[in-house]
Amino acid sequence: MGYLPKRLVNSNLSTFGGEFIDSSTGKPYEGPYHELFNGQAYSGTSPNSPNRKKLIPNIQSQQNSQQIPSVIGNEYNSLNPVNPNLYKYGADPESYYPTPTGQDYRRGTITRYFAKRRNAQPLEIREISETAFNSITSQDGRYNYAIWEVISLFWKISGPIRDSKDQYGVLKAGITDTNERLREQANQQMRGIKGYLSDLIQFAVKADLELVSNKYTAGGEFKVQLDNSNYSGYYHIMADGTIMDGATHSQTQDRILLADNVVVQNQVNTLVKDALANL
Repeated sequence: MGYLPKRLVNSNLSTFGGEFIDSSTGKPYEGPYHELFNGQAYSGTSPNSPNRKKLIPNIQSQQNSQQIPSVIGNEYNSLNPVNPNLYKYGADPESYYPTPTGQDYRRGTITRYFAKRRNAQPLEIREISETAFNSITSQDGRYNYAIWEVISLFWKISGPIRDSKDQYGVLKAGITDTNERLREQANQQMRGIKGYLSDLIQFAVKADLELVSNKYTAGGEFKVQLDNSNYSGYYHIMADGTIMDGATHSQTQDRILLADNVVVQNQVNTLVKDALANL
């Protein structure tokens, strides 16, 4: 198992039998044992004991059991497992608000990290930093991994708002649809996070943002979506990749343009990525 700080282990305990049952044999256990912060008991004096076995409380004869606690054990046993004082080992992770960079927008996604307090009522979920996530995951003791469970997930922040297909039938993953799928997966691992992630376009580049302006084509590159006619003149590109007539969005006649071939579409994609990187 992973490393456990000594303060989260009640070591060097002993039972004369009747208190626990050996989970591997089903028979009463007698001898040294230790308990973890969550109340689970194991054979052996510490988590490093060889051949340690999980012990199950013997409810029927538990009142007749005896144990010889150590000095540390006396302090440990004075704390009820449902008492919050038991879990004051390490700091609580601080709330964190991501700030996507231009490179993040160019990549199209960020990684977000969340922590949920175990058995808290009402539900307590907070977004945390990557540093806090790594600390709790590695159980290095800086943050209280005894009461916080963590999760990480990708979050889409650029591209079309909804799933769509281009004129070649290639699916373009949309921000809201992608994040809804990611949110559903995350909720299977951390119940309740679905309610926390209610804004599916949080941190996203909005579709009505004019991203690339004052571009010009002499023709042969774009067609007007409405009538499939060849287009020449100025055009601009919106943040969701939509190409429109006019040097800027204020000058458009609301004509959507389509790339005439894959090469032109790739050039448009490059323009969008470069512009996102400089936001």
